[in-house]
Amino acid sequence: MKKNNVTFFLIGNSFFRIMKIYTLLVSITLIKVMALDGYSQKLSLHLKDVELKEVLSAIENKSEYKFFYNSYLINSSEKRDIKVNNAEVKDVLDGLFKGTVINYKVLDKQIVLFSKSKEYKKILDSSFFRARDSIFRSNILNNTAINSVGVDDLFDQGVKVSGAVKDEEGSPFPGVTVVVKGTIFGVETDYDGRFEINAQKGNILLFSFTGYKSQEVIYNGQKEINITLKEEANLLEEVIVTGYAKQQKERVTGSVETIKVENLINNPRTTIQESIQGNISGVQVVSSSGQPGSTPNVRIRGIGSFESASPLYVIDGLQTKSASVMTTLNPNDIENVTVLKDASATSIYGTSGSNGVIVVTTKSGKKGRTRINVSSQTGFSTPTIAEKFKPLNTTEFQELFIEGVRNANLASTNSEALTYLTDRGFNPEVNTDWLDLLTQNATFQQHNVSVSGGGEKTSYYLSGGFYKQEAVILNSNLERFNFLLKGSHDISDKAKVSSSISFSKNTSNVRPDAGAFANPVRAIYRLRPDISPYNEDGSYNLGFNGTHNPVAQAENEIRKNIRNRVAGVLDFSYKFNDYLTYEGKLTAGFNFTDNFERLPSGYGSGRHVNGRGDQEGQYLTRYLMRNLIRFDYSFGEKHDITSFAGYEVQKINSKSYNLRVENIPDEFEDLAAGATPSQASESRSIEGKNSLFFNTEYAYDKKYLLSGSIRRDGSSKFGPKNKHGVFWSMGLGWNISKESFMNSVNFVDDLKLRASYGKIGNDGIGNNRFITILSSGSDYNGQVASGLSIGNPDIKWEDSFPLDIGLDYSLFNGRISGSFDWYKRVGEDLLMSAPVSGLNGTYTLTSNVASTENKGFEITLNTRNVESNTNGFSWRTNFTFSRNTNKVTKLINNNAPQEGSTSIRAVGEDFYTFYLPIYAGVDPLNGDALWYKDETKSEVTNNYGDAKQAIVGKATPDFYAGLRNTFSYKNISLNVQFYTSWGGKIYDTWSRFTNSDGSRSLSTSGNVSRGTYERRWQQPGDITDVPRFVYGNTQSGRSSMSSSRFVYDGSYVRLREAELAYTFGEDLKSHLGISSLRVFLKGNNLWTYVKDKRLERDPEAGIDGRLNQEIPIGRTVFLGVNVSF
Repeated sequence: MKKNNVTFFLIGNSFFRIMKIYTLLVSITLIKVMALDGYSQKLSLHLKDVELKEVLSAIENKSEYKFFYNSYLINSSEKRDIKVNNAEVKDVLDGLFKGTVINYKVLDKQIVLFSKSKEYKKILDSSFFRARDSIFRSNILNNTAINSVGVDDLFDQGVKVSGAVKDEEGSPFPGVTVVVKGTIFGVETDYDGRFEINAQKGNILLFSFTGYKSQEVIYNGQKEINITLKEEANLLEEVIVTGYAKQQKERVTGSVETIKVENLINNPRTTIQESIQGNISGVQVVSSSGQPGSTPNVRIRGIGSFESASPLYVIDGLQTKSASVMTTLNPNDIENVTVLKDASATSIYGTSGSNGVIVVTTKSGKKGRTRINVSSQTGFSTPTIAEKFKPLNTTEFQELFIEGVRNANLASTNSEALTYLTDRGFNPEVNTDWLDLLTQNATFQQHNVSVSGGGEKTSYYLSGGFYKQEAVILNSNLERFNFLLKGSHDISDKAKVSSSISFSKNTSNVRPDAGAFANPVRAIYRLRPDISPYNEDGSYNLGFNGTHNPVAQAENEIRKNIRNRVAGVLDFSYKFNDYLTYEGKLTAGFNFTDNFERLPSGYGSGRHVNGRGDQEGQYLTRYLMRNLIRFDYSFGEKHDITSFAGYEVQKINSKSYNLRVENIPDEFEDLAAGATPSQASESRSIEGKNSLFFNTEYAYDKKYLLSGSIRRDGSSKFGPKNKHGVFWSMGLGWNISKESFMNSVNFVDDLKLRASYGKIGNDGIGNNRFITILSSGSDYNGQVASGLSIGNPDIKWEDSFPLDIGLDYSLFNGRISGSFDWYKRVGEDLLMSAPVSGLNGTYTLTSNVASTENKGFEITLNTRNVESNTNGFSWRTNFTFSRNTNKVTKLINNNAPQEGSTSIRAVGEDFYTFYLPIYAGVDPLNGDALWYKDETKSEVTNNYGDAKQAIVGKATPDFYAGLRNTFSYKNISLNVQFYTSWGGKIYDTWSRFTNSDGSRSLSTSGNVSRGTYERRWQQPGDITDVPRFVYGNTQSGRSSMSSSRFVYDGSYVRLREAELAYTFGEDLKSHLGISSLRVFLKGNNLWTYVKDKRLERDPEAGIDGRLNQEIPIGRTVFLGVNVSF
């Protein structure tokens, strides 16, 4: 047994006492549902030489109260000083109006000002009467002072008009202001989005809400007025969540993008990363496998490390670099996803943020009545293998191999050739369609229920979800259960506590991929069609493929993966005064993974050991504790400073184990059932990090922006000499649209120029690389032996220096908006394996020896092409475009290239560069394969051994882009998204086996691709890229003959998703007693254009550009319904 222990140096036992307190506080918070009585809001004001209206505005900004008054009451020339500390609102108002003619009346959270004299009738009658932000007629009429003048005599009230306001998803929209235009009368929609207001025929009703486009409706006697408010594309008013703070985008100096929640929900995708593809520029997402629960590759602005290039994921404050955690989340629970891309945005995360940060914020409860949302989807997936690329049937196989036998001069006639083949096992009477046997029309279903609400001081959110998806390959599926409970409570006007707890369980049945004999995709393309999976008596045929009968394995093998995740978050804040706040956070994540394989004794890998069982698992816990002081201060009317400083501690405990046993009777699953242990190992590790950080932002007149951050991280991954690192960033911003010279440029709404630069670290390496470790439990010739892992005490952080220049814009009242970014990222002291002498048994040592450079540009463009205020036709477009180039700028051994069998790392070349002999095509005279002798392509040869390796392309695409169009007409909407990746090369690692040119003879796994069958050379003069087919061929097609023949252009365009939806009208919804009802038909991966017609697989390869016989991604179509109560 192997056991590695490392002393943890950062966190003591006090941390666990804190976690016990955390658990108690979570429980208290979640069952706290009653608001405290006797609420008494207090204020602190320090104002000098200000007008009265400025004082009222300051009170509104620092309290929940709103004033209703007429400018007639306010003497704008009168100035005064105000200085109060922690005083009740009543005391502030009494002092403010003492000695004046102004009186006031508090109505809930509205304060109506009126004259102490008999002149208030004149005040109300004045056309200058105004209400700030919203008008509550019912509250005004309850004021007896106003009623005494007979306000109803001043205005003709008309008749009562009612209706409802919805958002674009059809959900009730509370808090919308509804005003009779040109009057003082107005109301707000209630929690159901409904309103009632008095109006006369011909009156115009104005509906408005911050961040949404206002709408006007003429009242002509309708019984009900129902409208949908649409989001205003005001780019710089958007609120950005970075994980440490919330900022208005107009004050952000970094490159930050947020994906809309509607692009996350109602999707049969298992991970959030898949929903990002094509929706955010600068983020490359590749899903190369259709195995449910598989994790896509994600890269933000290229490749920043040889060791770890994946971004950091932050889920409600819980930080992890494990992309697989995202497969445990329920997309319907997510409020938003924000991607941080440059130094100004990511440097606050220090060593964890060098490859970008993806911040996930889950939904929280909203105060008010209880809301219930139910969603359900069901559908199916079908294989996407095109008819022209299906494996050969027996007739086609026979034709090809007869030709091959004759080309090998082993027979002179077709009948002789057929006899030659049948004598060697070919059976022309059997025609097995392995594609049909091993694939299926897979089912999909997803169901979610959420409940939210709260009182004046308390809110809650509760949700549960179930997800089930089958792969298009037999016996590959995923089931997921999700639970989330969040609550928040205002302890007082200064203190607030919130907490959440979530649970998920993923259970998946997986199939092997790549070159494994048990890989069903390998079987589909490589098993001969004349072999039956069954004997004549109905038993499994085990006489082929090393007894790996794919049908028997799909029906009987157990390959199960179970992943349980529990996460808890506790937040506490205390506001000392108007500009100083303390925030504390505790997060805890627990991940338990168990992989179990039970391989029967009759076939496959279990046959020769009389049944085999494997079990491996991992217990991983993550803790984070953060203390932060936030400072938010404005002075001199034009100066705004926002800063925070804090201390953070993280700890990760991991325990992994592996057990293999043999001689298990097939009727038992328990590994202890009479089994013989074969392998056993265990490893433990502890990782810790502590950090000090500071961030500040300064804005002058909201025009000129300056930001900076600095962070000092200490990590247990590095030795004493390099344990700590300091990382920083600075950013500049200029809101050009706020300049006076832009006042006459009416078509520009917002225009901001920004730039950032910084230094960010990366600690994404394994533990204990800096020390030499002796491990026990290794098996060597039947004896227990010790293993030695040599450490490098000089190992240190990788450094990244990102530069970004960007422009954000909004034009023509939001009809056109978006951003443009140019960036350059230099990576230095990158870790890679460097050769050493080998005297101690180790020939490589991880060292900081390499450098890279990424640069590129990104475009985001949003347009509202056609708009309608009357629920008519509208059309919106969202476009993203990204281009990134990368190159290696420094390597070990004086920049000597590092050559591999199919790839190379060389200075000046792409990180993923293919290095293979260059295929020159086919000699049209005799059908021989040809290769170039060197990269100059000046001379060809038909001897593979004479060909030299050369650079034949890179995996990085020239660009990738997404295009989404949304059309709507009345209650119908259509949403269509295309995605493209263009220009990169892909290498099919295994196609040299199915393009064997006859070299595999009648091997049971010797089927040949349809491309070989249809494009093969057959007679002199044929111009093609496939050599002649020769039975037992040695001139080409051998598995060792890798070349650019198997490198393809990876360019493709995909109809990624399309959705047709209908939102039901108010009549039906009111009849059914529901708030909203929406049904939709949706499809994913519906159509793909592939540029290289030779390519027989899905072109969406991994980040490294390699196809590895993965389970294909299915074409999915499903129906769904969303209901709100």
